[in-house]
Amino acid sequence: MNTFKSILFISFALLLIGCGPTPESQGNNNNIELNQISTTSNAIDQGPANQAKEYLSNYEEITSIKAVNTSKKLMIAIEIEHHERFGLANFREKRKKEMKEKFPNMEVDLSTDKKIVLELDRIEKALESESVTKKELEKALDKVIGLSKEET
Repeated sequence: MNTFKSILFISFALLLIGCGPTPESQGNNNNIELNQISTTSNAIDQGPANQAKEYLSNYEEITSIKAVNTSKKLMIAIEIEHHERFGLANFREKRKKEMKEKFPNMEVDLSTDKKIVLELDRIEKALESESVTKKELEKALDKVIGLSKEET
């Protein structure tokens, strides 16, 4: 019986050690995936998107931020740490409300959907390489906003 208790105690201790936070997940949010977009073209200014990224980077829960804007619309996609996903809907709504207050003259949308993160990443890369026109950007952003409203 004493051996059974010892094995049970050791198993429980190993379980707690295995489920503990990793050194990478502790501390502040220095490992966030954040790419400020800079374009030489004044026609596609990404200032609001960069401001939103900078503001949201203060949240430790966020691991990746993608954002793209046109003159009237701002689309933001964030990824958060896996163990923070229990309160995902509440977290998303609070950040979305903050972004709407920060950018009152723009139509702001915020998503935590992985497909939106991937689409915005693709658009950011196109903006960085300046291979997209203002009209193409508006069309691509409208498509992403449409995707974000789809129910999965």
